[in-house]
Amino acid sequence: MVRDRQQGNVNAADPADKFRDPWDDDAEREEQVDPLSHAEAVKLLGERAMRPSRMTPGKVVLAQAVVTLLSAIAWAIFAREQGPSGWSAFFGGAVCVIPSGFFAFRLWMARARPTVGGLVAGEAIKIFATIALFVVVVVLYRDLRWVPMLVTFLLALKTYWVVALAVR
Repeated sequence: MVRDRQQGNVNAADPADKFRDPWDDDAEREEQVDPLSHAEAVKLLGERAMRPSRMTPGKVVLAQAVVTLLSAIAWAIFAREQGPSGWSAFFGGAVCVIPSGFFAFRLWMARARPTVGGLVAGEAIKIFATIALFVVVVVLYRDLRWVPMLVTFLLALKTYWVVALAVR
């Protein structure tokens, strides 16, 4: 299919057009994309959106550690089996905090030259480290209580949103 450049109409008169990729815009024309100026971005997004965020990965990891400790203490005080529940909660939070801390450290080390590939690699390492730590906790801690571990893991994991809302 060939698109008429001025009209945007589809012309199927050419039999060779049925083999052309309709998503391949580069084959027909190259379009120049101009970035927004600062004034245009402010007009479009507002002045507040243009300010840099005060939230840092280090603050998120610190908040995750605090949530982990508070949850572990709460499970240790209020659970029926206090010791195993408290430790299970602590290990569940650690499964979240340790990979997040490593990822934040990688971001800090690469702050001079950040790349998309570095972010993707860091996130992949974070995911595999989380899985590995879950396996280590399940295998090594015999008194594991699943509910405190998973609840604390999820609380620590979602702490990012609480920090984002509080800081922004």
